[in-house]
Amino acid sequence: MIDKTTEITSVQNNIVKEVTKLHQKKYREDFIIVEGEKSVSEALEAGLNIKYAFSSNKTLLEKFSAKLNNAEVYLANEKVMEKISTTESAPNILAVVKKPEYDISMFKNFKKIVLLDGIKDAGNLGTIIRTAAAFDIGGIMLFGECTDEFSPKTIRSAAGNIFKVPVVHCTAEQLKEFKKSHKMIATVVNSKNSIQDFNVKSPYIVMFGSEACGLCNELLSLADTSLTIPMKEGVESLNLAISTGIVLYEIFKHQLPKSFIA
Repeated sequence: MIDKTTEITSVQNNIVKEVTKLHQKKYREDFIIVEGEKSVSEALEAGLNIKYAFSSNKTLLEKFSAKLNNAEVYLANEKVMEKISTTESAPNILAVVKKPEYDISMFKNFKKIVLLDGIKDAGNLGTIIRTAAAFDIGGIMLFGECTDEFSPKTIRSAAGNIFKVPVVHCTAEQLKEFKKSHKMIATVVNSKNSIQDFNVKSPYIVMFGSEACGLCNELLSLADTSLTIPMKEGVESLNLAISTGIVLYEIFKHQLPKSFIA
């Protein structure tokens, strides 16, 4: 067992090499990189196992040390922090965290679910996770070929909310089971139903397609209803994270007091 106060000064250190591998998706089967004080705090608050923690700031390490339990804590120099970081500027703290695992069966208890079809941009996914946390969404389902929900870019874009909203991958067969308990709502560009008139009672799943292709036919065939965001003519489409934010706010405001909205 390595001392909790071990100092690392070489980028050739075996642990540094081990962590750097996590920059690639194929090595992130069990552990992920979490960067920055806020995200590391969220991982701890979620009760996740921290394997390693690194910082060049001794005071910051001391601040976290009481919460890190059995983690191996390293005081690293700037070169090491830059090597293990996935950003241009190294974070003040970086942790290697046991990847959380969520079972889709837990989603049966969620009243409001977001489904993303074929989302490819990690920044968009992180932003949507952050938005989902703000607007009381139970969980997010990923359908089809999607970006890695635990990529460093997704985690950064979620701004400390990555562990607040569970994300699972789902199949068409699983969604057919959810139709028995949840309304399926398709967001499209040409529905006669405006999001401003949204009145669907929960539980429901709101489905969003990619900017390039929209929702696939398989998902459209499962939809109970559809809705659209009214826009000025001549505008082709909105960024996926933006459109998701608009829809989730419109849904969320129905549970707010009228005095708050006014």
